Amino acid sequence: MILPNSIYANKVDTLNVDIPTNETTFSFEAIRQDVGCAIIVPDTNPFFAIIGASLACWYDDTNTSNLLPLLIQSGNHLSEHQKIFLDRYLKTKNDTILVLGEHLDDANNTTEILGSPPKVALDVATRAFVQSSTILVLPYNTDNAYKLSLIASPLASYCNIPILLYDDNLEDIQHACIELNSTSVFTVGSINLTLSNITIIPLKDEEAVQNEILSIIKDQFNGINYITLTNPSDIIAPETISFNETILRDHIENTKVTFLGKAIDIKGNDTKQYKVYIPDGVNKIQIHSFINKTNKVITNKIGLICPVIYMSLSDPFGNIVIYGSSFGYGIGETYGESVVCNLSGNYTLTITVYNGVKGGFFSLRGLSRVNADIETVFNVSKLESMHLPFIPKLSMTAPYLTAAHGGIIVADSNFELTDDNYSKIAKGYAAGPWYNEELQEYNNEKVNYTIEKLRHSLSLIDDHQMLTKYLNGSAWLAILGGTNMIPMYYYGPSQDGLHEKGLPSDNPYSLDWNLSVGRVVSYNVQDVSLLISRTLFYKEICDQPKKIRDWRNRFSFVFGEGFGETGGLFHQIPYSLTVKKYGFKSRIYGDFKNSRQLTTLFRTYTNANYIEYLGHGDWFWFSPSLYGFDYLNKAVDVAHAKDWIYNGPSVFLTSACLMGRIDGIPPYMNIGLTMIHAGCNAFVGATRETGQEAGLTTLENHLIVDNFSVGEALRGEKRIDKEPATYYVRVLYGDPAFNPYEPNNGFSDQGRPTQV
Repeated sequence: MILPNSIYANKVDTLNVDIPTNETTFSFEAIRQDVGCAIIVPDTNPFFAIIGASLACWYDDTNTSNLLPLLIQSGNHLSEHQKIFLDRYLKTKNDTILVLGEHLDDANNTTEILGSPPKVALDVATRAFVQSSTILVLPYNTDNAYKLSLIASPLASYCNIPILLYDDNLEDIQHACIELNSTSVFTVGSINLTLSNITIIPLKDEEAVQNEILSIIKDQFNGINYITLTNPSDIIAPETISFNETILRDHIENTKVTFLGKAIDIKGNDTKQYKVYIPDGVNKIQIHSFINKTNKVITNKIGLICPVIYMSLSDPFGNIVIYGSSFGYGIGETYGESVVCNLSGNYTLTITVYNGVKGGFFSLRGLSRVNADIETVFNVSKLESMHLPFIPKLSMTAPYLTAAHGGIIVADSNFELTDDNYSKIAKGYAAGPWYNEELQEYNNEKVNYTIEKLRHSLSLIDDHQMLTKYLNGSAWLAILGGTNMIPMYYYGPSQDGLHEKGLPSDNPYSLDWNLSVGRVVSYNVQDVSLLISRTLFYKEICDQPKKIRDWRNRFSFVFGEGFGETGGLFHQIPYSLTVKKYGFKSRIYGDFKNSRQLTTLFRTYTNANYIEYLGHGDWFWFSPSLYGFDYLNKAVDVAHAKDWIYNGPSVFLTSACLMGRIDGIPPYMNIGLTMIHAGCNAFVGATRETGQEAGLTTLENHLIVDNFSVGEALRGEKRIDKEPATYYVRVLYGDPAFNPYEPNNGFSDQGRPTQV
């Protein structure tokens, strides 16, 4: 394989030769050996993921693309959903799992290579390769080392070469070169090596790295279809200076009747208020409220009624800082957090408990009886800076995601909203731009900076004569980061009377919908590593349908009460007939069978390939049943859905308000990401209120009729449907290259590149 913009290496007698990579050509030869059928790395050091990606994805000179699952473990354990994935994937495998870095407690047959990243890289290189003409040496423990290593990491996969980490271990690298019969070494950054009989190929900076990778991509795949945006600073944990914990214990006894929309307290009160002091400085506030015990009038033996606890925190001026309810966390408990920047004073903490039923869309009615001990843990952590990743360490998954799609990584710490300068901008605020419109201008400046960085990367692609093909093709762009690390753009103004401000959107990253954008997020980095493997090994874990009503052929339509019926009547009923023409077995769940209890019984959500919900929603639940005696306990919420297990990697499409809101809240409190956590591969929802115009027909036609990926389908829809507010707030969570199975289309290659 001849690669442009490098050098052709022969063994030389000189000690060291530096040759610029843009003058000649260079060939790679390697012999690999089996290391197992899946790779597991810990989340404690991002370099383990860089090493693991080169083992899990590579392209050899026989025009063969090789791919293994790569999962990230935490605390020496896999998550339950990761175990489910591995069980499905390993059914046809008789091989070991390779575990790198740290021990893994697992029942499967494993081989472990433990130690520090530089040591593991050396051991892996000589175990995975019999020989390799070239080695990629990345910087370690130096300024900017992770960012440069992150960007350069796909080079190892595309060239099929091992990765070593330079940590003042020149002798070890020299020995590895001899053992692997290497004749050349790529060095990244400021590494200055003197190796005997080795040609050094220096890639001094980010620009040199990207140009080298793009040259190889052009030679390997004759084009590029994928870019990953990520922030290397998401691996840095917030630095705590001091910590203070206050525990508040109380008792609430209340009997309440709601009739004709009016709530009447028969006995006691359902609410407690406290004044809590927050000192000056940058302080992270965490509040956990829960019910210790409860004696209820209405029995809960069959799980039809769950106690609900609401919690809010307001600053000294009465502005909302934190809001949460048990719908968005757990049964009988809730949580919330925020960062307060130099706004000291007495804050108001409000706790409310409801235990009973509530219903009626036009005229509320209900009954609640509470007799409960309440405990609230109020934590104040003084921080060194505002830096706060909502979903830490997602950048660790960038090397694998990107290499598997044949793309490039665009990484920059300056993408971050909560940087040092933000501490000055946010002084005197107790919450971020999601509750304060005044902070949205700075947030949007960060988005514009990121877009300029993206445009520069497109110009590099253009320099390699691949931009036209990229833009005319799938043009996938994966945003791999939470909204503090890679912010959404806030359109405005907000609707009056709403706590959530602005219209957060990923639209600007699409460059006027020339790119197919998806934000690859979930509860945590473990979930995201699983989401990526579920996507890349979609066909392997799904297999062909074995019967006509198999989950792969099922399409569930759910409409909610409260004018959701119009969508059910004018869209879902006719469209359910349309999808039958394309092989789906469709079911519609309306006014009398759309509650959580019935849809759980019918497996409406967990046993369908496509799910479409049209109705009322919020960021912690969606509530299809409104008219009856009780909608409070019939909603689908985070507290219940977080324990669901989907039969397969489904697609969840919504025309509802706020179900896609992830700005300013922990990811595990969002209902959309809860569906990703439970096993969906893609979620489409809105970050704010939508209105009556939130149609899905165009997007669904692109998926089912045109066989587009989810990212391309959203791009196609937004090119046509510009109706606000849906146009601004509809987002995709999932790999934009994911192309779900349809009976008429079958499986796709999931955006894998084709070698020349």
